[in-house]
Amino acid sequence: MKYRTTNSMQPRQRMAHPRQRGFVLVLGLWAAVIVLLLAGMLDSHVDARLEQARLIRLRIQDELDMLSTRNTLLYLLGTQRYTRAGLTTTAPGETQPDSTQDELRIDPIGGEIALDGSAYRGLGEVRFSLQDESGLIALNSESQVDLQRLLQVFDADEARVSRLLDALADYRDSNSLRRLDGAEAPEYAALSEPPPGNSALRSAVEITRVLGWREWLFARPGFRVHDWLSALRVAAFNPNVMPESLLAHLPGMDAEKAARIVALRREEPFRALPDFDMRTDVQLVWAEDQYRFFPSDTLQLRTWRQGASHANLLALQLTPLSQNGPWQITSSYRIRQGSQDDAHEAPSYLFSTRSMPAP
Repeated sequence: MKYRTTNSMQPRQRMAHPRQRGFVLVLGLWAAVIVLLLAGMLDSHVDARLEQARLIRLRIQDELDMLSTRNTLLYLLGTQRYTRAGLTTTAPGETQPDSTQDELRIDPIGGEIALDGSAYRGLGEVRFSLQDESGLIALNSESQVDLQRLLQVFDADEARVSRLLDALADYRDSNSLRRLDGAEAPEYAALSEPPPGNSALRSAVEITRVLGWREWLFARPGFRVHDWLSALRVAAFNPNVMPESLLAHLPGMDAEKAARIVALRREEPFRALPDFDMRTDVQLVWAEDQYRFFPSDTLQLRTWRQGASHANLLALQLTPLSQNGPWQITSSYRIRQGSQDDAHEAPSYLFSTRSMPAP
């Protein structure tokens, strides 16, 4: 006997409600959005970490280039010699005429690094300069005439200039007797300032600790302490190494005359006072015994990154006969400086990307 099945006996097929299908679709879209957001966040995080790693690598490379440039210059200062044009950079294997009397030869041989603060390209993005301090104004000199003349170019008030000079003299001397316009420990204490050092300044930047100087310099941003002043004890005038900016601010000088002196000494450094007088036709106020035409044994070494607003300054004294080394570091600090983008190519294979010459 056959039975006939009816539709009622077939398995019921459950049809999804339209609202349920919409919910699943929205849920899927939300999941996709969340996945995309997470992927984007992860991608941004990875990019940020990669950029951070790149910047760290660049900073480390800059520091290595800075240190290598400084040490290369110290090596040159310890192994090379001076001429009237600056520091020689003779490569291994190079010979010069009369090499047996190198120490007696002071005429330029070509390829010297100038000692007038000119900027050079070092390793990588590093720039450097060498400044012989005999071309700067000496803060520790017994005579304050040179400093007084420079101050008067920026300040016509003689009484104010006198106070600055007396305060500097009181700061340097070892006694507690106050000069007429000076300042000793009680005057510093009254203004809650540290007492005077009662000794020679160790660096030019220490001038800002002398009473009255910080305010005076702040009011005259054109006065370049780090470029024009030194902690030397002997006043001298070396036209072969004096910075062009300082030459332009000397009494009786201007920018045009300073540029002419620089151009003449680059062509041929001055030999002596008669040579200087004949070639420049400039009358300066220094005494004849103050003139120098050969570099001294004290200089400033600066290194900085291209475009940076600060530089590392190293003050050195060369001591070739000392048992403690060929140089002594007298001070080291960071300074603010202007743009120095017009750097020259350093005349030494040690700063070149090419291989070192064969001996």
